[in-house]
Amino acid sequence: MNKIRTVLTSHRKLLGPGALVLAVIAIFWVVNSPAIVGVSASAKELPIYSVQRDNKAVSLTFDAAWGDVRVRQ
Repeated sequence: MNKIRTVLTSHRKLLGPGALVLAVIAIFWVVNSPAIVGVSASAKELPIYSVQRDNKAVSLTFDAAWGDVRVRQ
């Protein structure tokens, strides 16, 4: 234990930058991990607003998710 303590106190100036480099490497490794990128990069599906049709038709829709924040409270 004393040997570890003397090594740490003698190399104190290298501990801060070394820890910073390790933290940056860990962050890049986590961000570039294929499992995380595959889950977070899913395509956002947008609603269909109009469709070409041969006959005349009217449709009425309601966006039930609008104002959801007020309903939860």
